[in-house]
Amino acid sequence: MIRQNALTIDGVSTSSFPFKVIVEDSPSITVSESKTILIEHQGLSGAVLQSNPHRSVMDLSYTLYLVKPSEEQLYSFLKLFLKEGFWLENSSFKTTRWWCYKASHTPVQKDKLGVYETKVTFSCHPTKWFKSTSPQVFRISGTLRCQGSAIAYPKITITGNSSSETSFTIGDDVIRLERLQEMVVMDNNPSQPSFKTQRGQLIKWAGDFIAIDAGKRDSVGVVLGPGITSLTIETNWGWA
Repeated sequence: MIRQNALTIDGVSTSSFPFKVIVEDSPSITVSESKTILIEHQGLSGAVLQSNPHRSVMDLSYTLYLVKPSEEQLYSFLKLFLKEGFWLENSSFKTTRWWCYKASHTPVQKDKLGVYETKVTFSCHPTKWFKSTSPQVFRISGTLRCQGSAIAYPKITITGNSSSETSFTIGDDVIRLERLQEMVVMDNNPSQPSFKTQRGQLIKWAGDFIAIDAGKRDSVGVVLGPGITSLTIETNWGWA
């Protein structure tokens, strides 16, 4: 089947269907605009700049041609666009992928040759993420090297043994633990943050969940407190 410009939607490739799916040239590479706004003020010439570095949702649109599918195959294919919260990959981009909230498509039109046409629009997070996750292991204090340019939310695994309070520092963030007697995992995913033992039990800690702005710095310092024998930082870096 046709692999050029093939899309992978939640792990399912458009090239995996038993009929030909032609994906028209992918959209141009764009950077989503920030949410900064200009506010006109009666007492000032020009405007007031209200800065907001966060970026809007990015829409990616593709025109698809389905070559002579059966009616059952057609509806099976269109089920792809009912998904919500999935990874979108394009074979033209080898190292990056997009996190998509949902997809929508125009009415499917059939021509005289039995080819169906539809335009699909994916509403995506503005970040383009690398397909691979970068792990860095620290057994002593050191430096975490940043990649990409987007804000990253690392998953941090801490091992060691301390019967009293200990801490670790990443950049400007200091995380304090009441004690450390088994492996604990800090997942800084903003949609589902958690800080638990490997067995899923909550722990007592102080501080904030961690975000690393790779657009502002090339590296951040990592400091291990007493009793911490290793700190593993797994990061899915991306481009803003």
